[in-house]
Amino acid sequence: DRWAPTRCTKGNARPGPGMCHDDPKSPESLLVGCAIQSCAEKARAADPALYVSDKDPPLMILHGRSDALVPHQQGEQLFKAMVQNCRTAVFYSLPLAGHGPAWDFMEKAATKDGATVETSSSEGCKTSLPKLATPGWPAVIAFLKTHLAIAPR
Repeated sequence: DRWAPTRCTKGNARPGPGMCHDDPKSPESLLVGCAIQSCAEKARAADPALYVSDKDPPLMILHGRSDALVPHQQGEQLFKAMVQNCRTAVFYSLPLAGHGPAWDFMEKAATKDGATVETSSSEGCKTSLPKLATPGWPAVIAFLKTHLAIAPR
């Protein structure tokens, strides 16, 4: 997950530039089929954090604190839901990163400055405190190698 759209009705909670998430043509409104503020129950039901269960696969979240489109708190909420359900998750928080593009998260050194990572594990329901980290392709590849069971040919 790179943008973690949770809590659709709270998309405009962060002041500043960016799209109007309350607009009837916003991605959230199009997802639920109505302007999200006019059908709050449907919008709340679209929150993926509500559906985290013991059947969910490991999840890697990368979220920029400078994201003007999807508030950083939404990535935090999805990670917290994974933690509360004892699911394996990795949450990278990038203070200087915005909404994208994806390769900025992976390749631009300036975007990675001050990045932290938190982890949770389904084994023993363990979590880590945030620590400085360097997100990038090696971290993504290591995550996939660890959590994807690829059958030998």
